[in-house]
Amino acid sequence: MDYNAWVALFCFIGMFVLIGMGLPIWLSMVTAALVGFWLVGGTNFTFQQFSTATYYITSSFNFAVVPLFILMSILAAECGIAEACYETFSKWLGGLRGGLLIATVLGAALFGACSGMALAAIAVFTKVALPELEKNNYDKPLSTACIAVSGTLDSLIPPSVPIVIFCILLELSIGRALVAGIVPGLVLALLLSLTIVAVGIINPKKVPKVDLHVSWKEKFWSLRLTGPVLLVIALVIGGMYLGIFAPTVGGAAGSAAILVIALVRRVKMGRIVHSFYETILINAQIYPLVIGGFLYSRFIALSGLSTSLMDVITQANLSPLLLMLVLVIFYLIIGCVLEFFSMLIITLPFVFPLLISAGFDPMAILIIILLLGAIAGLTPPIGMAVFVVAGVARIRPEEIFRGIMPFFFVCLAMLWLIVFFPQLATWLPDLFYGKFA
Repeated sequence: MDYNAWVALFCFIGMFVLIGMGLPIWLSMVTAALVGFWLVGGTNFTFQQFSTATYYITSSFNFAVVPLFILMSILAAECGIAEACYETFSKWLGGLRGGLLIATVLGAALFGACSGMALAAIAVFTKVALPELEKNNYDKPLSTACIAVSGTLDSLIPPSVPIVIFCILLELSIGRALVAGIVPGLVLALLLSLTIVAVGIINPKKVPKVDLHVSWKEKFWSLRLTGPVLLVIALVIGGMYLGIFAPTVGGAAGSAAILVIALVRRVKMGRIVHSFYETILINAQIYPLVIGGFLYSRFIALSGLSTSLMDVITQANLSPLLLMLVLVIFYLIIGCVLEFFSMLIITLPFVFPLLISAGFDPMAILIIILLLGAIAGLTPPIGMAVFVVAGVARIRPEEIFRGIMPFFFVCLAMLWLIVFFPQLATWLPDLFYGKFA
């Protein structure tokens, strides 16, 4: 490796030291980029990079979609869309063995079309689904673990805030990437549902069969509850597919639609105003992370560290599958010390070019990395998804971790499905936008 690559490696290690000392992650990334730019190019070069990068992020029209998707998520939670999604599926499936757990998974998948924030969706579904699951004697560790893992669907199914932010950092097409998450999200929901069925067969006590008597009239009448979600899907995804508007305008249209739904359902004006306030607070937390991540990404790119790592991998003669196995282990390890979002922002600058050089499609890489981050988010000791459920349900996280293993392996299986069949992530974007050039 040359001088610049060694500087980048030194700054990468130094950044983790700063994080370990308790410095905020965004400030650790900014500090690493500052020192790196100065050692590589001097004072003037450092000022130039910091001024242009900060301006690019804060003035980017593409980034405007982030607060809009966040607002969609918060308003959707306020106007009872999650409850409607769960109620519809529970009426259709609740009488089956494990039906209420499957309703949780499918309800979360449908709610994902209105919500791009996994942790917010997890908190909402803990309040909505867990009381019903407990009332019907479902195994508590399995139930809470199911709710935690269902949140990963919100990271895949558009509108997805993580996908938008990663596209900005990696300079990818936001529209193409959002569409790329649809098929993997639906396949993962199917695999999770099949896992619940399998658990019910192996251990019926954990997944009881509930004696629910719901008439066909009630079942079909419950479908009306999903109308608002279908409206948002048609508006946002349909609008992008037909070329009526870009993702940013789609975010505005989706937010406006859910705001109208909230007003029609007579959500208190105080709650609506509070939703806007929460959106501002969340954006104030995200912006420093994104700016720090963009500066850090630019430094890694200019330093040539990714190129040096590619050379090392080429000399080691690692196959793409072996490289992927190494990355899975790497993410599981760092997932023990970093939460999902920060972990991905820190690792994307060098992991993404490595996988591109190994021959993986950019859209497949994006979904793989999201799944890796989600898997790491389910594992102790950090496991943010687990801790959100534990906090809302007021139970010990250890109890949830006991039920997470079946779903953990399903997420791993989904990851390897994307590796072996990248068409799951590329087929729909190619259909919408044409082949990736």
